Amino acid sequence: MDFSGVPSPRMDWESTNLPDAWRKYKQHVELMFTGPLKERGEEKCSYLLLWIGEKGRDIYNTWTLTEAESKVLKTYYDRFEAYVVPKTNTIFARYKFHEKVQGASESFEPFVTGLRLLVKDCDYANKDEMVRDRIVFGIHSPRVKEKLLNVGSELTLDKAIDIARSHELAQAQMKTISRRSTSASREQAVHAVRQTSKHTSGAQRARFRTERDITPKQSDTDSKRPKTCGYCGYKVHGEQGNCPAKGKQCTKCGKWNHFAKVCRAYRGKTVHTVSEDEMSIKESNDDELFIDSVTQKSHISETEQAFADIEIGTQGTKLKFKLDTGAQENIIPLNKYSSLTSECELQPTMCRLTGYGGEQLPVKGTCTFKCKYKESDMMLDFYVVDTRAPAVLGLKACLDMDLIKLVLSVTAPVETGNVLEEFADVFTGIGLFPGECTIHLDPDATHVVYPPRKIPLALCARLKKELESMEQSDIVTKVTEPTDWVNALVVVEKPHTGKLRVCLDPRDLNKAIKRPHYPLPTLDGITHKLAGAHYFSVMDARSGYWAIKLTEESSKLTTFNTPFGRYRFRRLPFGIISAQDEFQRKIDEVYEGLDGVVAIVDDILVYGRTKEEHDRNLRAMLQRSRERGVRLNPEKSTVGATEVSYFGHLLTANGIKPDPQKISAIKEMEPPKIRAELETVLGMVNYLSKFAPSLSNANAPLRQLLKQSSEFLWDKQHDIAFQNVKDLITREPGPILAYYDPNKELRLQVDASKYGLGAVLLQEGKPIGYTSKSHRL
Repeated sequence: MDFSGVPSPRMDWESTNLPDAWRKYKQHVELMFTGPLKERGEEKCSYLLLWIGEKGRDIYNTWTLTEAESKVLKTYYDRFEAYVVPKTNTIFARYKFHEKVQGASESFEPFVTGLRLLVKDCDYANKDEMVRDRIVFGIHSPRVKEKLLNVGSELTLDKAIDIARSHELAQAQMKTISRRSTSASREQAVHAVRQTSKHTSGAQRARFRTERDITPKQSDTDSKRPKTCGYCGYKVHGEQGNCPAKGKQCTKCGKWNHFAKVCRAYRGKTVHTVSEDEMSIKESNDDELFIDSVTQKSHISETEQAFADIEIGTQGTKLKFKLDTGAQENIIPLNKYSSLTSECELQPTMCRLTGYGGEQLPVKGTCTFKCKYKESDMMLDFYVVDTRAPAVLGLKACLDMDLIKLVLSVTAPVETGNVLEEFADVFTGIGLFPGECTIHLDPDATHVVYPPRKIPLALCARLKKELESMEQSDIVTKVTEPTDWVNALVVVEKPHTGKLRVCLDPRDLNKAIKRPHYPLPTLDGITHKLAGAHYFSVMDARSGYWAIKLTEESSKLTTFNTPFGRYRFRRLPFGIISAQDEFQRKIDEVYEGLDGVVAIVDDILVYGRTKEEHDRNLRAMLQRSRERGVRLNPEKSTVGATEVSYFGHLLTANGIKPDPQKISAIKEMEPPKIRAELETVLGMVNYLSKFAPSLSNANAPLRQLLKQSSEFLWDKQHDIAFQNVKDLITREPGPILAYYDPNKELRLQVDASKYGLGAVLLQEGKPIGYTSKSHRL
């Protein structure tokens, strides 16, 4: 049974790890009981038995329960848990916990998750401290271990996790950029077909074959310069054992025994240029051609290399070609040519193809084919070779067909990974914006004082510890003096992490607060700035509202009662009606004047038309964050991507798309069975209505069922309408809207039917947005 598209829990009795299967099932059940089924009361026991499966109900039938026990959900939890979870051996559990170390290729997240799972069975009084210590002793990176030890006695579990995650994020970004910007550790074939006249001297050919292997000697001037150590950058210091870099880790590439200032992995690189003189490609005759093949190791996929699907022959057969700017001729493997022999006869040739090491390649002849790529359509000559290598398009063909553009000089952009490493402090801790925030009250408001709410005994110790942690972080402070306002406390257990979230229940206080009504940006209001952008980063402000400090008087308004006494927030708490206004105003002030930076509440978007522009904007944003006390969450941040998820949409270089997760949810939706489910379905669809043309026509039969005067009777016409609505949103290729450009002409197209009105706004023939309005049925 589904509730608003939410899948029901299912217990996997076939699992080889029943305790883990039970844990996941119970967690899913509790999410249902705190969400869609929150108010169902005693019915929760029936739902649990419904979801537990046939085997679970067989186990239930063996129990003897009193009437009172059968109405208590905890009874079922305890009984089933006793069945599936074996008794733990505390000593062995502690042994496994202390043996746990992070693997060389294991990321930090599964490592710390494994520790948290293992420590549950260890029966330690302070589990957080034990996990913290195990992180310090078991983490793989010596550099992170050193950072953790430097914090000393002030190191908490949260701080340890933040430090490790920040380091891992920076390292991951550095590796990503490194893979894209350097050819080290790649495995790809670089084919260079060069034409040499048969009259060329042997000496010249020998020079040509070996010139890549020759390392130029240093000039006399260079040899006279003082020699420096290649590991530390200082003057030569005798034996290598005396080098200060020995045993030290590079902060740029992460490797050992050298300093960052002499690191070769991240020096500015210049893309090799193709001189215009070399662009003159001669007609091929019976000459000797050289095919230089350099093989390098790599983990990149074929799609990341320079390949293109070209339509070849009169039938338009698609063939994948490697685009090789070092090749002067085009090559088709014999096995590929065989499938096209009916269109072109093989012509004999005296040409010889020689590999890099002098090996003769078997040339079978030449042929000419009609080739088409997008708007380019031309006849190209090919050499047919008996080889398993890919088909190759040479430099001239690539240029003629607009497959590549000639760039005479390009300097590699700033390494994004280096930027993140430089600003690692911005990804640690809780921020603090300049200035203080005042909560303004209606002077005629009536003060309200709440007594402490009852807290489940199982949560009391954890709540006290969380309050102590918040007090140490200057988020809350104890209150001993009388205050006019005392709010109720809400304690929520976070899913997955199990941590407690301490919140106010400020319903009465909110009625008395005078909102500043600061304008909140919308996605539609900022997308026009993204026209032409190709690179994006999304940053999440860590514990957003807590970065704003309250004035003393405003802080007293947030006083709340607990079983351990009263506390008040020193930072802006969640739930205050003016919190979003105040935070948006602060975040706008922080990033005011920066190019390529916009923020909607705590989600900060950085963009640029080029990689260099994006990196420049990102650096400026991180520098401003450091100066103004903004701290970012590395777990929820995306850096230097060509498409990012932002406020339920996917931002790309070509335009805006609906979030793939929402598309998947709509694809998987089942036909609604009641009116409330239909309202949920139409609500999800309407959220994406700007991507759907003529939506009002498609959903008209469904809207009929929402009329109070209509009985909810689902039949075949509703199945058809339901599928049509889903197809409008999830059609392939997926819907995409271009970014609005204020400098371009707009065109409005409208349509009407008996069910409603439809319109689409266009620029240069591309849709910017769809809208529809239904007639009153």
